[in-house]
Amino acid sequence: MDTKKLVRTALLLSLALIFQIGFREFAQPLVGPLVNMTLILATLISGPISGIFIGTMTPMIAFMVGIIRILPIIPIIITGNIVLVVVFYLIHNKMNFKGKDWSAIIISSFIKFGFLAMAVRMILPYFMPKIPSPIITAFSLPQLFTALIGGALALILYPLIKKQI
Repeated sequence: MDTKKLVRTALLLSLALIFQIGFREFAQPLVGPLVNMTLILATLISGPISGIFIGTMTPMIAFMVGIIRILPIIPIIITGNIVLVVVFYLIHNKMNFKGKDWSAIIISSFIKFGFLAMAVRMILPYFMPKIPSPIITAFSLPQLFTALIGGALALILYPLIKKQI
């Protein structure tokens, strides 16, 4: 990773943390789309390693500052973020068809949602026998909406950012 990509990644991580910590009272409806937007922007601006790094750091930092209080869910969130970034990157950069940007957002959002909904029901019980129903709800359909909204915001903002960099 060159210096420009490293600096851009650091700035985008800072932005994601500002969203995550600064808007914590608004929780999932606002923070989720903004963090997902940052993951997609990082992937578009600096590549998938940048998006993966941010997607890994944000849940760990959220746990350290007390936003997320359930340790076993951290690897699940990290994996969901990585899935979003990698699937988006593969469709966006490796495919060649009209509408691939929006297709990449839609497909990667559905796959992230599917993974999180499945993992919270099938993997998390190995570490937490009694999962509170609000956790199951939060890691279900809302994850699809936050990924779709965040991805759409990223695709809208990216052309404006691209002109400046």
